[in-house]
Amino acid sequence: MKIDAIYIRKFVACCILASFYCIAHDTALAQAKLTLHDSLTAAIEKQSAGMLKQETRQDKGTASDSDSFAWLDGSPSASLAYLDSRQSLGTTESEISINLPIKSFFLKQIEKSLQSNVESLRLSAKKQYALYLSGMIRNILWEIQVEKLTVAAVTRKQAILSQLTLQYEDMAQAQAIPQYVLLIVQKEFNDHKISLMQHQQNIENLLAKYQRLTGLQVLPYDISEAVPRLEQVSMNAHPDVIALDHAFQSAEQTIRSVSKQTAPWNVQVIGRRVESREFSENQVGLGIEVPINIGKQLSALQQSEYVKINTEYQITRSKLMHQLAEAQAELDQEYDFLQQKQILLNSGTENLKALAKAMDQLREANAPNQEFYIRTLLDTVDSEYSIQLNLIHLNRHIALMRQAAGLTL
Repeated sequence: MKIDAIYIRKFVACCILASFYCIAHDTALAQAKLTLHDSLTAAIEKQSAGMLKQETRQDKGTASDSDSFAWLDGSPSASLAYLDSRQSLGTTESEISINLPIKSFFLKQIEKSLQSNVESLRLSAKKQYALYLSGMIRNILWEIQVEKLTVAAVTRKQAILSQLTLQYEDMAQAQAIPQYVLLIVQKEFNDHKISLMQHQQNIENLLAKYQRLTGLQVLPYDISEAVPRLEQVSMNAHPDVIALDHAFQSAEQTIRSVSKQTAPWNVQVIGRRVESREFSENQVGLGIEVPINIGKQLSALQQSEYVKINTEYQITRSKLMHQLAEAQAELDQEYDFLQQKQILLNSGTENLKALAKAMDQLREANAPNQEFYIRTLLDTVDSEYSIQLNLIHLNRHIALMRQAAGLTL
């Protein structure tokens, strides 16, 4: 297979333009000087729009009930009674009473605490969701960086291969090199062309995913983050742990809300009519029934339920803390490894330059074993870009460490 020389020259020009692919994206997409926090805010607003509307409707639907009947511990009841003596000189009584179950002081305290926990649960849920969105944004942005670097590396190798193709076509016609050497270069050229198309498509897919998530068409101008400080890495402050704690507190207080201490005070407003042959009168009265608590505050069933919930909470919390601690420890170890790797990669920079120079001399001398030269030259490009790739992995790892510590963007 022989590639047309004019096509190759055109492709070289395309490669030069493609080498600025990442820069062009960065320039166009970062014009607004967007920050990582801006991206998170946009994602929260876009993804939570429907949830906020539903939450508002629920709040409006329950506000009137909670405000108007907050002092009642249930529905009021009415009772009617009529008593006839069946005696000629007896009396007849008619009675109506309204029964009002009034919340005890202890129940009011629990409800106040529960309401506070509801707000805490909402806040912790929002923090959990913000952390989830932060993880998605971090992953997308760093995947884009990896793909852009790969595009730059493949573009550079394609430019080299296109030049070699032009050179080897002339040499093959002059029978200065075997025909298979030209075929090797042409195959590598086509393989890298396909690879370039794939990575460019990956970038477009990631950008579309970012836009669907945030609703933005621009990327943050700086996606690097600082290594989390020691005081920031607190497992007890992790949103997942806080949410679990609040959920247990709510469940605990819900059980306490049905204990004996929360029994209502029953107030009766009574109206009575007494009639006889001698006289008649109307009576109005007030009755109060106050519960007297004796023995344990929780029943055996309630106590069993509390023990079950508490045990499940302690086990779940211990597992979660262990998972978070292990994840953080593994990330710390991996970060140390990447730092050591970067030192070794940087130390080999001079060797790579010397090797590239030696390969150029080998090509100019038209030395035998040209396929070795081709492979070594391409490997040299990969080695040069592996230095930059490891730097990306280092910065991405910092983002992962912050994510594991529960720190949002």
